[in-house]
Amino acid sequence: MDTKIFPQPHRLILAALAGAALALPMGGCGFSSPAPAPETPPGPVTAYMITALPGETTTLDDPDFGREVRVSVQENFVSAKNENCKRGTVLAAPREAEVVVICRDQATGRWSMAPRVWGQGISRP
Repeated sequence: MDTKIFPQPHRLILAALAGAALALPMGGCGFSSPAPAPETPPGPVTAYMITALPGETTTLDDPDFGREVRVSVQENFVSAKNENCKRGTVLAAPREAEVVVICRDQATGRWSMAPRVWGQGISRP
């Protein structure tokens, strides 16, 4: 039998294995989907609000709100997107207050703060 027309079975197997071996290291060369980015942990205000019940208050430092801010959780509610949310107030000084809202994404279970309506809101010292 002429092997030029019909290759021997062991040559087909070797060719398949060689192709698979070349495909494995290509994952590190950008030929596969990128690894998901690590999740950023919530900031101190968000972390407190996740576990706090309505009516609870604490004082903490948060890089986005300032030092010794007072955080109070007012209420739990369900958003228009059917997400569980919490509304709270952050007080930084006698006349500086900001309403904040955090919501829990149903798909991921991750809590995140809603965009701050008034920008920074509280001036930082």
